[in-house]
Amino acid sequence: MSTGTIVLSFCLFYYFYFSIYFAAKRQTWLKPFLNNLIISFALIGAHQVLEALALWFNNQWIYKIGLIVSISAMYFLLRSLEHLTKRDLKSRLALGAVGAVALGILFRELSFSQYGAFVIHKNAFIWSVFWILLFAYFHICAFSSWKYLRADASRKNLLIYLLATIDFSLILSIIYSIYGYWRYAENVCTALPSIWCTFSVVQILILPLFLVRAPMILKQPETNTLQTIKQTILYLLIAFLVLLFTLFQLSQFHCLTYKFAFP
Repeated sequence: MSTGTIVLSFCLFYYFYFSIYFAAKRQTWLKPFLNNLIISFALIGAHQVLEALALWFNNQWIYKIGLIVSISAMYFLLRSLEHLTKRDLKSRLALGAVGAVALGILFRELSFSQYGAFVIHKNAFIWSVFWILLFAYFHICAFSSWKYLRADASRKNLLIYLLATIDFSLILSIIYSIYGYWRYAENVCTALPSIWCTFSVVQILILPLFLVRAPMILKQPETNTLQTIKQTILYLLIAFLVLLFTLFQLSQFHCLTYKFAFP
């Protein structure tokens, strides 16, 4: 609950502060970019709050809504990338993933419980699969957009965007989890999601490192571009291969029934 509250509080502050900051820059793409980015972070924070409420009330519906809210964050993150790169990345595919997750979990019994300070998700496999797919697809789209940016500084800023929005907390979480596994025999399956949840607070604290730089350094393409159907199929195929590789790695820790994404 505390991490979710902190994330939501910073979302509110960033929205008002950077709305004023971006308005002075007179670049039309900044406001819709900010809106989608803040919504993405807010949904992550809301999921954490809903998880706490699901535990307190032992309520399946609150828990399921939390899972749907969580994966919805990836749609808005993709939308922010589209505004950043002036490129149609077929973000509507993420809405299909959200719908698939909703259909997959709303009408079946899910098992969850509290373990220490976090939640064990015992049969949210479909949610985990689509989270990993969208996570991989998002990064593939980001790197494929590299060549459309007009300056080296803009391309470097794209890397900062990835680190500031989602990757930094994941990197910290993996390092911390591996250390815990080798040092204390910590269960990676149950520990990593909660650790990522905690580090999401760090993630939102470093977000301004990108937001402050974006209007000054990032040079967008002069025209809008469109990701073709052929490219989209290729990127989805690569994302699927990333999913298979990830599932193989998780199987070494007997993780396949546990949540492996934003808590």
